Amino acid sequence: MGCTASKVEQEDTVRRCKERRRHMKDAVAARQLLASAHADYLRSLRVTAAALSRFAKGHPSLAVSHHTTPVLLSAAAPPPAPSAARALPTPAPSTAASSSLPPPTPLAQHPHPPPQPPAAMAAPQPAPARAPRPRRLRVPHILSDSSVASPARSSFRKQPPVGTPSSSSAWDWENFYPPSPPDSEFFDRRKAEVEHASRLRELEEEEKARAYLQHHTQYNLKEEDEAAEDDDGEVDHEPEGMHCGGWEDDEHYASTTTSETRSEDEGEMGDRSECGFAARSECGFVARSEYGGTAPSEYAAVPLPLRRDERSEAGDSSTVTAATEMRMVVRHRTLEEIVAAIEEYFVKAADSGNDVSELLEASRAQLDRNFRQLKKTVYHSNSVLSALSSTWTSKPPLAVRYKLDTNALEMESTEGKSHGSTLERLLAWEKKLYEEVKARESVKIEHEKKLSTLQSLEYRRRDSAKLDKTKASINRLQSLIVVTSQAATTTSSAIVRVRDNELAPQLVQLCFALLGMWRSMNHFHEIQNEIVQQVRGLVDNSMAESTSDLHRLATRDLEAAVAAWHSNFNRLIKYQRDYIRSLYGWLKLTLCQVDSSVPQEVHASMISRELTSFCDEWKQALDRLPDAVASEAIKSFVNVVHVIYTKQAEEMKIKKRAETYSKELEKKANSLRSIEKKYYQSYSMVGLGLPGSGRDGIESHAAYDARDPLAEKKTEIAQCRRKVEDEMTRHAKAVEVTRSMTLNNIQTGLPGIFQAIAGFSGTVVEALDVVCRRAGSVR
Repeated sequence: MGCTASKVEQEDTVRRCKERRRHMKDAVAARQLLASAHADYLRSLRVTAAALSRFAKGHPSLAVSHHTTPVLLSAAAPPPAPSAARALPTPAPSTAASSSLPPPTPLAQHPHPPPQPPAAMAAPQPAPARAPRPRRLRVPHILSDSSVASPARSSFRKQPPVGTPSSSSAWDWENFYPPSPPDSEFFDRRKAEVEHASRLRELEEEEKARAYLQHHTQYNLKEEDEAAEDDDGEVDHEPEGMHCGGWEDDEHYASTTTSETRSEDEGEMGDRSECGFAARSECGFVARSEYGGTAPSEYAAVPLPLRRDERSEAGDSSTVTAATEMRMVVRHRTLEEIVAAIEEYFVKAADSGNDVSELLEASRAQLDRNFRQLKKTVYHSNSVLSALSSTWTSKPPLAVRYKLDTNALEMESTEGKSHGSTLERLLAWEKKLYEEVKARESVKIEHEKKLSTLQSLEYRRRDSAKLDKTKASINRLQSLIVVTSQAATTTSSAIVRVRDNELAPQLVQLCFALLGMWRSMNHFHEIQNEIVQQVRGLVDNSMAESTSDLHRLATRDLEAAVAAWHSNFNRLIKYQRDYIRSLYGWLKLTLCQVDSSVPQEVHASMISRELTSFCDEWKQALDRLPDAVASEAIKSFVNVVHVIYTKQAEEMKIKKRAETYSKELEKKANSLRSIEKKYYQSYSMVGLGLPGSGRDGIESHAAYDARDPLAEKKTEIAQCRRKVEDEMTRHAKAVEVTRSMTLNNIQTGLPGIFQAIAGFSGTVVEALDVVCRRAGSVR
């Protein structure tokens, strides 16, 4: 039996099926590890952002020098992520995560010409032959309560809400406590009013933004042509119904940003904005931060000059071009503001990986969603509660029973399986195929033995009964060979069907999702890299401030967060390589027929061959990634933070030693004063020479000193005082060294990590973009 088993294991077909099973088993395990590493990496981005913010709040005196060059940020949204819906050779763009610095809203062409200032409209007499050069447009901040552009919103507040004759503001506290609870129609009506008001406000903002852009374009044309007749012609085309409230004689205000600001009618206290910037011609204004209040950072939207061929009257093309080419000059004032901006993009980068998390089933919600086919019955003492969801009641149940719901299974099969369940089913099929092929080969070996026995019996021509028995065994084995071969063929066909119909589109979708994630991450990391360059101009404007326990704790948390980031980054790249390598090894073996060692190029489908080539190129792209550079950059920043933490620990140790000596000095001084008060009425006069005693006075002074009972204690106090002074001096030097090293390490270490991670993400985008171009042939 052992010899037969060893022969079966040595068969090429059995060995290939065993390799296929091993590769699929490794792929299932690698997918689980990849999902875990992906979730941990996204979490580490958020944790690192929070830890870096706490660390920066502990150094409020680190300010950016006025001589530091401001950074120029692109106001455009992140590049659109490719879509795998059509899977063309060239990735199709789709919606991607938006930046916190979005461009002006693409404006539709409006039939009315841009509004003119009231001064130009109200002039009854004709203008002189050469009109004065108009002032440049200045746009106040859209979130400032004292802004001149606020009349647009105030005029909107004066409009009565639709359908509610007696409603003033959403924060009218009388409406929060009505005499009787309102019905559902009240809330539906209120919701409709809020949506209608939001649409009206968005239309006003778009109208003003379009007016600003068109007026700015016309101003550039007038500045080049120096023609005064153009100014007179624009006044005649002023629409009669255009509301120009908030325009002054010498300043034209408009808004060029899209905001999510909600007025008081919508039930929000204060203004909130995700844009964080507005355009101003003087290149500098204060923007309201997302974190509340007014951020002291300075922003300025600088539109790049349009080309001559783009300055057309079409409206749409010029507006979109101007919005796309908008740039922002950003200047932060402190380290805390720089880190706050970096933290925002860390969160956005983490959010960009949600699509990949959905595909990899990296969260508990996606795991629970796979158990919809289980019907849960909770038995309580007084009732039986049945529900499809896995939520628990407040009371502890007596028993819980699960039952398989076949209807949910059929519904799930029609809706489509998840990627994890597809791999699990392929692994089950591979195990079944291995057992069937192994059984078939063992039957074949037994059949060969029986044939040898039959040949021997026929050669000897003896024992016809044994000969007939051998022939019957051979017939039975031949039937088993047919059955086992059909079973292996059926299982192999099922594997091919799952591979071509389910696994192939899922892998293509996963590749496109990874491309979109890294493209968004590259966009956000590039912005972080530009923002963080301002730390090179940090200076310490305050006196040396000692390190507190909170500062040291924040530094320790930052070191732990960056170390976790480094570990999760390495795990993410490693498990992704292992996953694709296992899948490629399995796909390459599936090209061979179960009964033959020759690749089935003729019988293999086009999808299987293209999918194998697709995974091969994906594997090679992952192997060529320079992840070691980014990993070393993150690790070097861990070492930088560790050095800061070590210096802070040394400073704290010196500080504690100085405090100990100070307490000891105070204790000895108090003891000396108590003794002096006890044995003398006030302070001791022993050791003081009498005035005018001359030489005798000096000798008597020495005699008094020799008899002073407190001389030893005074000597100890003097020595302790010198120790305290030495420790205080040492502590002051340690504080200076710590702050200087902290500043230098931040200036050298922080830009390097973002430069490395931005470069790595850009390389990943280039590599995956080439891989995704082959996805069209797979689909």
